[in-house]
Amino acid sequence: MARTRGCGLGWLLLASAVLCGLCATAASAGERAGRIAGRLVLRERVGLSAAAFDRALRAAGARRTSGLVSLDSSVVEFADADLPDVEAALRRSGLFRSIERDYLVHVADDGQDPYYGAQWGLPRVGAPAAWNLSTGAGVTVAVVDTGVDLTHPDLQGHLLPGYDFANDDDDPSDDNGHGTRMSGIVAATRGNGIGVVGVAPDAEILPVKVLDDQGYGPYSAVAAGITYAVDHGAKVINLSLVGAAQSSILQAAVDYVTQHNAVLVAAAGNDGSDLPAYPAAANGAVAVSAIDDSDLHPAFSNYGSWISFAAPGVDVVTTTLGGDYASSSGTSPAAAVGSGVFALLFAAQPALPRADAIARVQAGAIDLGSAGWDPYFGWGRADAYAALIPGQHGAPQQDRFDPTVSIVSPAKDSLVSGTVPVDVTADDDIGIARVELFVDNRWYAAATSQPYAFVVDTTDYAPGPHKLRAYAYDINGNVTKTKIRKISFTPGAGLLVKRATAKPSSTSITATFALPAGVEFDPGRDRVTIMLTSAHGTVLAASVEADALASAGDRMRATVAPNVPAVGSVRVSAARSGAAPTYAIKIKASNLSGMTALDPLMSLAIQVGTAQLSQSLSFRARGATLLYP
Repeated sequence: MARTRGCGLGWLLLASAVLCGLCATAASAGERAGRIAGRLVLRERVGLSAAAFDRALRAAGARRTSGLVSLDSSVVEFADADLPDVEAALRRSGLFRSIERDYLVHVADDGQDPYYGAQWGLPRVGAPAAWNLSTGAGVTVAVVDTGVDLTHPDLQGHLLPGYDFANDDDDPSDDNGHGTRMSGIVAATRGNGIGVVGVAPDAEILPVKVLDDQGYGPYSAVAAGITYAVDHGAKVINLSLVGAAQSSILQAAVDYVTQHNAVLVAAAGNDGSDLPAYPAAANGAVAVSAIDDSDLHPAFSNYGSWISFAAPGVDVVTTTLGGDYASSSGTSPAAAVGSGVFALLFAAQPALPRADAIARVQAGAIDLGSAGWDPYFGWGRADAYAALIPGQHGAPQQDRFDPTVSIVSPAKDSLVSGTVPVDVTADDDIGIARVELFVDNRWYAAATSQPYAFVVDTTDYAPGPHKLRAYAYDINGNVTKTKIRKISFTPGAGLLVKRATAKPSSTSITATFALPAGVEFDPGRDRVTIMLTSAHGTVLAASVEADALASAGDRMRATVAPNVPAVGSVRVSAARSGAAPTYAIKIKASNLSGMTALDPLMSLAIQVGTAQLSQSLSFRARGATLLYP
């Protein structure tokens, strides 16, 4: 008779603890969170000078009280009754990446798991994200293995009475350690201040001992353990064990699981071979191969047409005998991680049929290796959050693409002055590490978090044409650069938007603009072009031809059809004031066919004759309406 054995390659005792911080959480919406009265937290644009910062605060009526230097942020205070006016003034300045009220947090009443920081596999399968929706409560996972250390402190409260088929008694104590390691991977207690946390930390473990102290046991004992698990309410049966021979009795046991609408998760085996291993290759079993912390297929992991998906299987930190902790490698821990994922799914949807549950886990897996299914990773790396919320991902995806990056504002050929906001958008399939801004081919500043918002002080440069370019780096070091954005710096010229609203069918903008010294706006000669754009494309585009603005002294009006979108009307009015060439302009567009590129971050560009002016606008949402400031 063929003999089965545990699939772990080995384990090393951890030498030191990796501490994780005390968890705290803020209310998910401002209206449900308390705040500190008369206080705002400002995230400065990269490159903002101290002098420009102080001028903006004085103009808004606020004072700086402290700084968060590492985050390019500051705390400012003012009279709380002035909150709306101060917020609006600071938003209009365009000098800050974000402006928010100083909300309160509270403890989440959770302890610490000291080794959590070493558990690389948990975020890799999206477990922390999934815990917001499910922790495995109410689901029984049978660990059919060498038994469990019934006294381990990190498993207390999760162990059900089980059975020992190796010695034919009701004491499934572990005399090998393998079953204890698998049990901790599935359901070690979360937040109890000790050890590790399992993938499904509130699931219950049914210990079923079928292997002896050397990690071996007969197929008959394994089959008996499987049916025992089903008969005692296990929804998920974990088999981190493997045999070389195909077996009718094992297949019958797997069929028994299927007939009772449960899921049997099995280790693919550690021979580095494509030869079928059992029960993983049995019809109806869910076979799990291993990955390492680089999402690579380790040489030991079996592969073949029977692989369902992959999971972390190298240096997986878990519980072991004597109340201790160890790391485990092999397809054994990979299967235990997979069992934990199924426990999270069944806890959230107890009535979900087994076939649908398997399909959900496979469909939500992060594709690795060859596109689609392949014999090494199956459908990819398990993602618990994606299994719970189809179409969403809680785990990092494979790096398949280089980052994308674009300069949103200022617009090409803009004429700008003073401190100029420069907004960059960047995206990547795995994540952006940093965005760098270059001015005239020289490094200017770097931003490491969204929004990628910079500010350039034009007084540091000679008047005239200049070049902007942005570089985006993903977390694997891949880089993409934008085309050169040509703009001009000039003293005493620019655009200032006072307020704006944008809806899918209408928009209104009130602004002022100033032209360079010696340049005036002649409505009988100069064409006016208006463009509102976002990273997704053109939102609104309209042109007013020379002589179309009906002039009455210093006041002008015109109504034109927009170029984008195709339906609607745009009213433009402008009025000159003062001895300097300064103008107030109002733009009202209505009956639009739908501005499909609307986005909270947009850029307004106005071309008056040959002068191109632009400003970045960071809108806030109120229902379906976007408001600035």
